Amino acid sequence: RDLLIVGAAIFITMKMRTLQEGAAQLATGEFDIIIDTSGMLPEMKKHAANLSSIGNGMNTAVEQRLKSERMKAELITNVSHEIKTPLTSIINYTGLIANENCENDRHSQYSEVLLRQAERLKRLLEDLVEASKASTGNLDVNLAPCGASVFISQASGEYEEKLEAAQLSLVVKQPEESL
Repeated sequence: RDLLIVGAAIFITMKMRTLQEGAAQLATGEFDIIIDTSGMLPEMKKHAANLSSIGNGMNTAVEQRLKSERMKAELITNVSHEIKTPLTSIINYTGLIANENCENDRHSQYSEVLLRQAERLKRLLEDLVEASKASTGNLDVNLAPCGASVFISQASGEYEEKLEAAQLSLVVKQPEESL
């Protein structure tokens, strides 16, 4: 009789271990689990079915999320492409207008503002497409070390004219060692 109880305890422990392994697989992101319920007690079978249902539900949710992300990226890409075509025409015609000889001083000022804002809109559209690609994982990223001093030098050089125009002087203190 004691041998029978020990055997049943071992059998139940083995089946519980099967349930634990299934739960561990779910926890690591393996949602396609199928737990072998042969020989399990009815309550254990219910638990195994619940674990399988959780896996199926998670699979469905992940698939829907991926589909939604792809659709969002496609929409952003398509809309930005549709906007770029007329925007390119606006930029080209604004450039032509800016180069026209006109006696009205405001004419050149207005065309410069139009051209600057159209170029800004173009950059924003390009950034939007890049951000969309990045959010869906479709952007190639090449990780490389970046020296902070190089970055600071580039940034200060890039904004040098704007700072001078605003009558500001940039003070940069960089350590001698590489960061």
